Amino acid sequence: MACEVKTFGEIRDFRKVQEYFGLGHDDNWLNGINSAISPTGELIALAQGEKLAFLSTCWSSNGHANTYAMGWCGELEDPNQIVTSLTCLPMTQSRNTDGAIEWTCVAVGLVSGLVVFYTDAGQKLFSQCCQEDPVIGVKLQSPPRHSDGDALLYIVYTRCLCFIKGQDILPTLTNCRHNVQRGALERGSYPIADVVPFQKFKFKQEREGIINDAAISSTQRPPTYDYIVQQSIGHGYYAKVHATPPRSSQVLAAGAEPYLGFFHAEEGYKTVSLGEVAKGVIGLAYNNLLGGLFKRAPGPPPTPEDAPLPLPTKEAPMRIRCRLYDGKRDGLTLAIAPGGRLAVVTDNLDRVMMIDTQQAIILRVWKGYRDAQCAFVPVKEKSVRGIKTHKRKALFLVIYAPRMGCLDIWALQNGPKVAAFTVSKSGQLIYSNHSALGVAPATGGGGGHSRKSAVINHCLFLDPSDSSLKEIHIPFHYALSETNSQTSRDIHILRRLRNQMRALSHDEANDQKLEEIAELASELQTLEVRQQCLEMLLKSKKLQPFVFQCIINAFIKKTLPEPTSGEDFHEFVHQIENYKRLTDLYLALSQVSHRNDNEPPVEHLELSDADLVTINKLVLLLDDGSAKDKPSTTREVSFQLRDGHKSEEFIDYLSIFNIESPDGISLLPEKAEKFGAVSIDLFSQFFGQGLCFGQFKEWIGQACLPSKDLLTLIIWFWLEKPFKYNNCDEVVEDMSRIAAMVQTICELAGDHIHDYAYNAISPWWQEVREQLLESKQFSGLLVAIVCKTVATNLWRNRKEGSCDESSQNEEEERWERISHDEAQWGLLTGKLEDVSVLGAILGKPLTCRDPVGPEMPYETPDCSLKSIVNGGKGIVTELAAKWLVSAQLHPSKIVEITAPENEQDEESRVFTRAKVKEEEAAAVAAAAAAAEKQENDETESELELAKEVQVPAPEPVLERLALLRAHFPFSLESGVLLSLMSWQYMVQWSKQLTSLDHMRSALLCLAEFRTPDWALKHGICCMLWNATLKFPLQAAAKLMQKVGRLPVDKMCQQDLEMSAGKVPEFLELSLEFLQHFSTSLEHEKRELHFEQSLSEGALPLQFLALQQHHAMPKLLQLQTELCSVLHFIAFFQLRVTKPLTLLFDAMGNKALLAEINKELPYILPGPDLVLQQHRTDFLCRVVSVTMDLIREDLQQLYILDHVYYMAKICTLADSWELDKLPILRRQIVELYAFGYDAEAQTLLQDISEDEELGRLLLEIAGRRLNLYAESSQSTFLKIASVGHQLLGYLDNLKEPLTEHSIPITATKPEDIDVVALDKLLGHTYKCLCRRECKQLPIIGQMYNAVRILQN
Repeated sequence: MACEVKTFGEIRDFRKVQEYFGLGHDDNWLNGINSAISPTGELIALAQGEKLAFLSTCWSSNGHANTYAMGWCGELEDPNQIVTSLTCLPMTQSRNTDGAIEWTCVAVGLVSGLVVFYTDAGQKLFSQCCQEDPVIGVKLQSPPRHSDGDALLYIVYTRCLCFIKGQDILPTLTNCRHNVQRGALERGSYPIADVVPFQKFKFKQEREGIINDAAISSTQRPPTYDYIVQQSIGHGYYAKVHATPPRSSQVLAAGAEPYLGFFHAEEGYKTVSLGEVAKGVIGLAYNNLLGGLFKRAPGPPPTPEDAPLPLPTKEAPMRIRCRLYDGKRDGLTLAIAPGGRLAVVTDNLDRVMMIDTQQAIILRVWKGYRDAQCAFVPVKEKSVRGIKTHKRKALFLVIYAPRMGCLDIWALQNGPKVAAFTVSKSGQLIYSNHSALGVAPATGGGGGHSRKSAVINHCLFLDPSDSSLKEIHIPFHYALSETNSQTSRDIHILRRLRNQMRALSHDEANDQKLEEIAELASELQTLEVRQQCLEMLLKSKKLQPFVFQCIINAFIKKTLPEPTSGEDFHEFVHQIENYKRLTDLYLALSQVSHRNDNEPPVEHLELSDADLVTINKLVLLLDDGSAKDKPSTTREVSFQLRDGHKSEEFIDYLSIFNIESPDGISLLPEKAEKFGAVSIDLFSQFFGQGLCFGQFKEWIGQACLPSKDLLTLIIWFWLEKPFKYNNCDEVVEDMSRIAAMVQTICELAGDHIHDYAYNAISPWWQEVREQLLESKQFSGLLVAIVCKTVATNLWRNRKEGSCDESSQNEEEERWERISHDEAQWGLLTGKLEDVSVLGAILGKPLTCRDPVGPEMPYETPDCSLKSIVNGGKGIVTELAAKWLVSAQLHPSKIVEITAPENEQDEESRVFTRAKVKEEEAAAVAAAAAAAEKQENDETESELELAKEVQVPAPEPVLERLALLRAHFPFSLESGVLLSLMSWQYMVQWSKQLTSLDHMRSALLCLAEFRTPDWALKHGICCMLWNATLKFPLQAAAKLMQKVGRLPVDKMCQQDLEMSAGKVPEFLELSLEFLQHFSTSLEHEKRELHFEQSLSEGALPLQFLALQQHHAMPKLLQLQTELCSVLHFIAFFQLRVTKPLTLLFDAMGNKALLAEINKELPYILPGPDLVLQQHRTDFLCRVVSVTMDLIREDLQQLYILDHVYYMAKICTLADSWELDKLPILRRQIVELYAFGYDAEAQTLLQDISEDEELGRLLLEIAGRRLNLYAESSQSTFLKIASVGHQLLGYLDNLKEPLTEHSIPITATKPEDIDVVALDKLLGHTYKCLCRRECKQLPIIGQMYNAVRILQN
């Protein structure tokens, strides 16, 4: 690669600036003005006389180059001043800018010695005069990268140098700019110094010398020994030496007498000795002591306002290191190289001299450069990923000779001229060797650099011929020798090649750009870089196949010389050739435009009736009805024609092949997940535009691709192709195409496919069958049918060709001969048919017409043959159960109407399945014919259907379930399906306990088990209890035991993860589950059967259910009793202190925590009398609160809820073996108390009449009579007239109620029916008359009172 002079920016107003300076007639006007460019490229400053012009960058749509426009132009405040020098200082002040340039300051040196600072917008900031001499130059010395040093701004005069530290000038410029922006020019608001501190160093000149230019080469602290030697030489025997050597700067000066001088300027402050420190301390103590004696306070410290402004230090002479005298030679300009080790000086004798600044010697002299302008260009060795480089640096010297109009580039230090360019004779070469001035984020120094600092442009060429700014690009390898530069040159070419590819887009791709890329690739001369280029291409995300082909062809066309050890070389050549074959094949298959006329038509594939029925069945199952809505048109196989290719698909295509094998190209088995997408991209165009098998054979022969791998890709293409067909004919048409392709590949393979023993399995077709085992789409069955047909035809053709005349009589025999390979195809197609039907049905989630239960999430399962066969014997049941659950079908519709399958023998089952398949095939064929007829005569069908009575259509879910049961009769029995469905519902409920609808749906499934399946029901109940229900019930019991009632909502949410309002419903559902659990205790033995095609794997859930131990009846009864108690407490909101301790003994509480299907190691004792009494009292309390469930309106009494809970109470009483008489007695009494006399009288007939019942009824009658007596005084007098015993009894009932008292609900005298009271007294007398008791006189008097009231 050669050096280049590229355009860095365009200058819009260049001609305008020339006219502004009044130099429009002069072509060499740039030589008569001062110019400066910011090192970061933001600003161009031009000056002539008292006029200034600033050009700043602006946005442009031309491209990536900068565009400069006139930002400001103006004149100096003093028209008598003349600009003598310009410098652009990029400024960065904020620490959070990450090294970004905020603004640019322009330092202007004047003939009077004044230095004026401007903003990039032309606003004057600050001015200062350090010496009343013309300013030769204003320069900035930047500290080394990653150092803590401070920048140094120095002003060059004819007799001295003035140093200003960066940390002093930076705040001043920043504050002044802030004042200008704010418009606050008063210095009182933002106090700044009138004079920035500076240090002046004077040149020692013994003769009348002239200084034309000066610069600082380095600023450092000399070693101690060198410092002592320098002081001794400079000051003699009495020289004073400081402990710390002061920092000094080496200054180079060019001029006349001497021609070149080397000076040392010692900076910083003078080191104070120990005696001076002691003198200052004693003086301070003396002043304080005198002030104390004479009562005088020490003077106040000066305020910042009163403090004197800093004054410039006195000028100090620079120490002379050495000088070079040449009477006829005058040094004109001086340029310091980055780092300060080298410098160049131009003179009046057309010489350019290179100086070693450290040793003060002249290294090299160039002749013949009049009025030369010089600049140093540092170049770094650019690294490329994967190639080891040393990150070296090189330095080049650029010399511009305006008289000759040439730009020469020299390699340093002793290198040759590496390039020469012819440029404009009126240009300017501008050299900048400083970086930004400011606080860097990384170091905090005055001129440090951050990691993301701006790029410094050391050398720029201002070209007025085309009004542009140019930069010089020099490759690093020009600094190396011929042997070492080859790799560096190739790295540079590789970087250009990468940039060309990045700039190349698909729309812009043309032959010219591809030729440029090919030319760059052919120039790569090293094997390492070519390998890296190939790796870069393969990793590119935007690689186009034609670009890859272009580069590969360039590598092959221009080969490398073969090295002595050529293993890597030969391997690379082999890889390139393989990639060329693959790329040519890809482009050939992808760019097929039409089918040749000489190509024979594709033969129609002949299929059996059974295969046609299977294909038609799949088409009907997968038809979603969208095709019927569209107008019927002729179907054609079409794919989107592409002018280009997706780069990701091409990269994937290259990645699936093994190109490193010496035997040839082959597929990588580990990349099998990409085979489908690659085959679709590779063969879509070929199948869509016609099958050109003649060209196809030629392309495959050139690509050297194995026929086995090609067949694999073809099968993957068909497996990944979407299954979208309207009828069976379209499927057969595409199957004919794929059959022709498979036939062609078999012809390419030759006799290899027949290389196996007679009646053995063909290895060729066995690999195809193994590949089809993993097919996930329904196309796997179609591919299997195609391959079976092709294999059968090939086998028969081979057999006919090998038979002799004597063996041809075998055709007359009626025996059909089937090879072993054909038998394998028959088994595979049978399995694929079952799996295809399963996948077609389960791949489409349906919802029944009358959905029951909650919605459940459903994911389409993987129904490949491999996953079904190897998924275990319960995989079909599990997948079907999930599908039925998502369909929200009522469990009762799943139960078969016929006898269960396990009651039939194996032979009858196989016969039934075969018969069902035959009927199913006939039905599907008839349905297809009917569908076609209906499509043809749609109008007539609609008229006929309108006349007929509408019959409800069958449930689609049940139809598909029946079809699945024809293929999987054992796995889809109702018992196993209900087991899996109930399990999935309960598992989903356990994940979210608040969703009780899932639990309710599970109970619906448990209710539909048939009696022969009760063994499954019992086993699944055991598993559900241990997995889902046991721990929530224990948590509820523990919480109610602690609280004694239904807990508040917060406690329920914390412990039960459900609200308090849902706890009663949960307990009621749990009680229902336990009832199902209990009813399935008595069951018969149940055996499971599975299809032979399903292999062993994970144990199915139904098998685990049958392996469960039977639940212990006593433990199950105990859990049911506990659940009933908790339900009563939660539903009726009873308050029972520690119900578990009150209603269950210690052994019972311990047994509640035991496993329900493990026998207890101890015997549960019977309940004692105290426990039984507690239980009876509890149930009586429950009976009392059930009265609130009775509702009454004007016409009817609703008592069913009360009856329902009374049945539950009696069931619990029977389980506890309690006497139900107190419970029934309490029910009758509560009915009378609530005024439901008719219902109570009905229940009196079912129990024995005893004295306790009579006493309670007497109390209720007395309370009614008391309430009736309150109606009037006459009524009370009539009652009191009967007798004093009745009056005393009634007075006792008026006392406050006790725990055993029975209140009545009536609150008004009008609510009392005297006739009903008369009947109540009659029943009371019957209960008390059998035994003589003291209440008989009271009953008699009360009866008389009621009679009086009735009359």
